Amino acid sequence: MKFIILSLLLFVNTYSYSQNSEYIEIEGVLTHEWGDSFDPKTNFSVVNYYFTFEDKTVQLDVSEKMKEQGPLEFWSGQRVIIKTKDNIHEKSLIKANLIKLVGDKSGNNVTDVTGAQPWVSIACKFSDISTEPENQQYFQDMYANSPGGLDHYWREVSYNKVNVVGSIAIDWINLPSTQTTYVSTPGSGTTADLSLLFTDCTNAADSMVDFSDSGNGQSFVGINMMFNASLDCCAWGGNRWATLDGVTKSWRVTWNPPWAFADEAVISHEMGHGFGLPHANNSDQDSSPYDSPWDVMSAATSYAVNDVVYGRLGKHINSYHKDRLGWYELSDKLILTTNVNSDNTIIIDETSLLSTTEYKMAQIILVDGSFYTIETRKKTGNYEANIVDNAVIIHHVVTGRQEPSWVIDEEQPPANFSDNEGVMWKVGETFTDLSNSLSIEVLSETTNGFEIRIIIDDLIFENSFESPL
Repeated sequence: MKFIILSLLLFVNTYSYSQNSEYIEIEGVLTHEWGDSFDPKTNFSVVNYYFTFEDKTVQLDVSEKMKEQGPLEFWSGQRVIIKTKDNIHEKSLIKANLIKLVGDKSGNNVTDVTGAQPWVSIACKFSDISTEPENQQYFQDMYANSPGGLDHYWREVSYNKVNVVGSIAIDWINLPSTQTTYVSTPGSGTTADLSLLFTDCTNAADSMVDFSDSGNGQSFVGINMMFNASLDCCAWGGNRWATLDGVTKSWRVTWNPPWAFADEAVISHEMGHGFGLPHANNSDQDSSPYDSPWDVMSAATSYAVNDVVYGRLGKHINSYHKDRLGWYELSDKLILTTNVNSDNTIIIDETSLLSTTEYKMAQIILVDGSFYTIETRKKTGNYEANIVDNAVIIHHVVTGRQEPSWVIDEEQPPANFSDNEGVMWKVGETFTDLSNSLSIEVLSETTNGFEIRIIIDDLIFENSFESPL
């Protein structure tokens, strides 16, 4: 029987700041860009924050404490108010002393991502490099509604709440400048001028695509830029505030070197950032966000299904991420709180099952405001057939950190990479959190999921029925 006791920290999404009159408040749009190396030697990752106001965009210097404001990672493309001492009209890097979401006192709202989400892929060649790693048809077929295609993938992952119908691919166009104009040290560092790459790539493609019309009555929502040679360390995904063909908004954007579009899982990961998703993680507390093979927003290519054309395909995202994007109905979730004693035996079906009358997840809210999510995973289907094993997976979610959802691991210290038995809860095993009078027992494996018993009862724990030996 597995046994674990967690000491949970209280994270509060409030910040103190001086009342000095030199501070100013200004409203604008917050955007993020995540850089992903997927390099197992360095596991390097970076996130940049930008603020657009009065047709001016500046980069934000965000403190580590402020980065713990978990909802901040979901606010990309939304209107915020920043408080700063810096001269916002003269500096390109502004220190943000406070960021708050406009019109939301709780700081927890997030815009659902549902319906048609058409993207355009633009293949961009540096002026001094003639190589065309793939052709236009490769990029167009990447959006197919068949296994391995991104329309099929996002439909399955979102339970048909999202599709990318109307997505198109533009053939190779020539950028006006050389590779080193945009990237001073190709293949390393974080030196790529993402702004110039975005501007030159979209300008070069403007005669070939009307960004305001995807053909289904709406503008494109996202732009996947595919480059014919290395950028810096990374592939990038996030949002960019811009006006294209008369449409001013936050565009979902990715910047992809050849190694990124060789494995569609990387494109799925970067599109996930475009949808506003942060990284998932495990609980070893190191600096790598690529430690969990249970989410495309972490170790995207690990334990992935391999496609003969598009390489390693994306897995599903975890239940917390799906819930934040509005992909669960209320009836899909069992929501419990440790403030109320209860005893529930339920079936949770595996995450890739499109339709079920059973639960798709359970959420257990703890006294400190953090919570557990429970989901089940099985080696089946178009995108999950190569996952580590059939198991119940439990995440601990703290909205007050950059990667809110961490896979729970019974091993102490936790494994560096979460493909170990300690993160996979199987029949006969019990997760126990004494501090919250909680136990989660895996009773049996069903055809499509697992039967689970969740007990919250302070009297049982006080009487030592679940006490450690």
